[in-house]
Amino acid sequence: MTRKLLAAAVATVALAVPANASADFFGAKLNKNIQPSNAGNGHHCVMGETGQCTRVSMDAYNNAGGEKAHKDGVIKQVKLIAQVGGKFRLQLAKARPGPETAKVVRNGPMIEFEGQQGGGIYYDVEKFNVNLPVKKGQYLAVKGGKTSMLRCSSGGPNQLIFKPPLALGGSFLPATDTDGCWLLLQAVYK
Repeated sequence: MTRKLLAAAVATVALAVPANASADFFGAKLNKNIQPSNAGNGHHCVMGETGQCTRVSMDAYNNAGGEKAHKDGVIKQVKLIAQVGGKFRLQLAKARPGPETAKVVRNGPMIEFEGQQGGGIYYDVEKFNVNLPVKKGQYLAVKGGKTSMLRCSSGGPNQLIFKPPLALGGSFLPATDTDGCWLLLQAVYK
């Protein structure tokens, strides 16, 4: 009798908890209807200049207030939407929006993406499995050259740009530029 009651209680609790309750995300809220608008063949870190930089996502597209991790956890997957293929190193940063300063606190894996392949009315959301610890309050960042994983609008400091790229473990440094484009990048974590 005790086993039956315990099994019934466990089944009741399992039904009450949503299946995705253990997963969460921060960064852009992506779906197949999000267009990498005005991204073209990619934007350089600084207009007219080549080379790498660190881009820190300060405003999460389609996810107001979701630009940074709201709890400690482990990023298990990153999702992105890009116009054309490219690559970057996933990073996590601490940032100070007011003075527009940041520092990189963790390097993740290199990610190579394909960009849009279908050419239809929906946009490809690419997914990559990772295993990257994150602390509450950290922001998504990427280290790379030009990227088309952008949605560009009328402006504002949606990204902080650091050229040369920020070094892991360095001090807070002032941004060399800002960008009005959102990074179409999302981190799914537990």
